Amino acid sequence: MVLPKIELKELSVKAESDGLTLSDLVPICERFDVALHDVLNELSVAVAEGYLQGSLLYDYCDGVMNGIINAVVELGMTNDMPQPAFSLYQAFDQGEWFRSNDPPETDTSEKYTKPVVEEIMRTLAG
Repeated sequence: MVLPKIELKELSVKAESDGLTLSDLVPICERFDVALHDVLNELSVAVAEGYLQGSLLYDYCDGVMNGIINAVVELGMTNDMPQPAFSLYQAFDQGEWFRSNDPPETDTSEKYTKPVVEEIMRTLAG
């Protein structure tokens, strides 16, 4: 981890409520001497960990990931796509809707998001 937990918490709250742009992240990168992709990846991993531990609800995590996707894509236009930030965004995105064959009681986040997030985090852990 390159950022203190309090910074990650503040970033996640801002991402979920207002969204984050690359220009929002530059001062943090300068203050902690870290790259933009590291901040986005670390924030994404912290959100995924909170989700898997049950300390963060799916809707909040999905909101955070939706709040950083513009920064992730913007950075990916001139550099490699930040990973695992982009893959985690896609995983949370999968829980946003019902499929035509899902029964009404289906928890789409449990069915579609959680297994993918678990796999990404397993891969990261090595």
